[in-house]
Amino acid sequence: MKNVSIVVLALLVVAAIVSGFIFYGKYLDMKDTVGASNEKLSDLNEKVAQLQNENSLLKDQISESAQRLKELEDPRLPIAQLEDAIEAKDEAISGLDETVAQLREENARLSEQIGESAERLKELEGAKLRISQLEDEIKVKDHAFSRLDEKVRKLEEGSKEEKRIGESLRRELSSKDAMVAALRDKLRGAESVAKARIEELKSAYESLISQLKKQLKDKEMTIRKFEEKLSITFVDKILFDFGSARIRSEGRGILTRVGDSLKNVHGMKIRVVGHTDNRSIKGEYLWKFPSNWELSSARASAVARFLQEESGLDPESFEVVGRSFYEPVASNETKEGRAQNRRVEVIIAPKVEEQ
Repeated sequence: MKNVSIVVLALLVVAAIVSGFIFYGKYLDMKDTVGASNEKLSDLNEKVAQLQNENSLLKDQISESAQRLKELEDPRLPIAQLEDAIEAKDEAISGLDETVAQLREENARLSEQIGESAERLKELEGAKLRISQLEDEIKVKDHAFSRLDEKVRKLEEGSKEEKRIGESLRRELSSKDAMVAALRDKLRGAESVAKARIEELKSAYESLISQLKKQLKDKEMTIRKFEEKLSITFVDKILFDFGSARIRSEGRGILTRVGDSLKNVHGMKIRVVGHTDNRSIKGEYLWKFPSNWELSSARASAVARFLQEESGLDPESFEVVGRSFYEPVASNETKEGRAQNRRVEVIIAPKVEEQ
């Protein structure tokens, strides 16, 4: 469509140029003809003027001759000859007048033709101007077509690039689909293992609860089950003496029963967290525990080390944290509340292996 528009526009421009050249050639021919006529008219005007001068001289001569004849009163002077000459001159002048009239008519006709040629010349100038405008429009449209061609080229290149990227993405997606399928198989295997471990933990939880019934009744420790986790909370007095991080004999017995219940459980994570109340460390203990941070961390570490060394639990399963007094479970304004806040939590959960 673009090429057809350019061809049609080019034909119009060529036709306008050819017409302009034809009009311009005719105008030049008419201009030359008028020039020649003007030159011929000028020559005739000069001849008429010359004849008029001669006629004037003859009239002067006749006048002088008549004056002399009158003075001399001599009838033998050639008045008749002079009159014949004057008549001949008058006839010549009359002929020249007719010629001049004809030339003037021809000049008027040529002038009219020149006027028509001038009008055509104006039309030709207008056509030239229009041709120039059309050429400018052609340049603008050519430029626009060039930009469109460039856009089309870029779109085609972009389409090829997008197609290449799409094929690459499809290959990558296919590869990832295979990876996802493999991961799903692995996940199903991991889920089976996790379920087995959860069953082991449940069995261990039930065993622990039955073994620690007395302490549970005395509220010296609490056991909570949530989802697949088991949380055992020991108040400090069952495990430690005041201001100490050394486990008491009673606490060692309880921790031994906990460790024995967990010996045969595989794939578990044990998080031991120490807590204190908000009372400052007394002066006689500051050399060992500058703040509650150190005391809570030391008690949690002592429990984890005992379970590792005495019960043979995997040390890589442990995570030890000291929380100082920043996670209270009761008010630190009362003695009972502070006793509840001084505690050690052992949280047992299935270990989540990275895939």
